[in-house]
Amino acid sequence: MRYKYKVRELGPEIPSINEETGGTEVHVNVGEAKEMEAMSLKKLRRKLDHKKEYHIEYRNKKNNFVSATISGIEPKWK
Repeated sequence: MRYKYKVRELGPEIPSINEETGGTEVHVNVGEAKEMEAMSLKKLRRKLDHKKEYHIEYRNKKNNFVSATISGIEPKWK
């Protein structure tokens, strides 16, 4: 496999009120990081559940750090 990805599953958004400012904030529960391997980001997305959101981190072919929020690709049914 060419790339190693750190994948974290994002939980539901939880709204809360900031006591200091009185404004509304949104918090998201983040799961444990899993190491996954794939030849490309597109092939990694095929392995993930399309109903959930994930936070991924990896280094691309030019060795730049990439951090993104994605979801899986919905499977094709014939």
